[in-house]
Amino acid sequence: MQELRRQIVVPESVTSPRDILKDDVRAEMIKRAGLDGVYGHLVNLKQREEYFAAIRTRIPENVEVAEFPPADLEYLCTLVSGITGPGLPYHREMKQFDFVSPIDEHQLEDMVEVVTVPIRNVEGDSNELTFIWEDWDIAVAFKIGGGPRSWGGSYALYCRHEENKEWKWRYGVHDEDWRSHVYDSVDHHKHFLMTCFTSFVSRTLSSYINSPNQLREKNAASSFPVCSTHTYDII
Repeated sequence: MQELRRQIVVPESVTSPRDILKDDVRAEMIKRAGLDGVYGHLVNLKQREEYFAAIRTRIPENVEVAEFPPADLEYLCTLVSGITGPGLPYHREMKQFDFVSPIDEHQLEDMVEVVTVPIRNVEGDSNELTFIWEDWDIAVAFKIGGGPRSWGGSYALYCRHEENKEWKWRYGVHDEDWRSHVYDSVDHHKHFLMTCFTSFVSRTLSSYINSPNQLREKNAASSFPVCSTHTYDII
C-alpha cells in the first residue's frame, strides 16, 4: 500500500490492495489520477485554434494539403484538451508519448516548432523522419503528441503509399528507431495506443495486488513502447 500511495492519491477507504478492484473505488482513482488517459482540464477552443493556425504557417508553401487541420483530429480536440494515455502518472510522464498533448500556454511556441518535411535525397542528407516510415511518401508531418524524449512522438502525416495512392492525413508514432504502422484515422491510431497502454496498466495494477514487492523491479525494466514486440497490427 505504501508504494501505491507514492504513485497516486488513494481514497481513504482503501486499506488493502484488493480494495482498488471495487467499482466505486476504481472510478474515483481513475478520476483523481487521470488513469483513463484523458487530460482533465476543460477544452480551450481558442487556444487549440491558435495552435493549428501556427502549425499551418510552418507548412512550406510548396507543400499542398487537401485540408488543414485534419478534420478528425480537429474534432477530437473539441472534445478533450489532450489524451496522455492511460496509466499511473509517473509512468505516463517518464515512459509514454501522448496521443495528443495538451496545450500549455507557456509552451505553445515550442509545440508548433515540430513541422517536418522528411529529407530523402541522393546526397544523404537526413532529419528525424528520413528513415521512419520509409515505404510511405510523406509530404509533411507534425508532432501532435510529445513525451519524455525529443526524438519520437505521435505524428500526423500527410502521406500516401504505393498501394494506396490517396494523399490524406494519417497517423503514427515512433520512438527512436521503432515505429508503429501508419493508421488511416484518429480512431485507428488511438485504438492502437490505448490497447498498448491499457495492457501496461493492467499488468501494473496486478503487480500491486499480487506481488507488490516486485513492482519496482518490473518498473525499472519497463520502457516505451509498452508493446515492444511485433504485434501492433490490431486493426
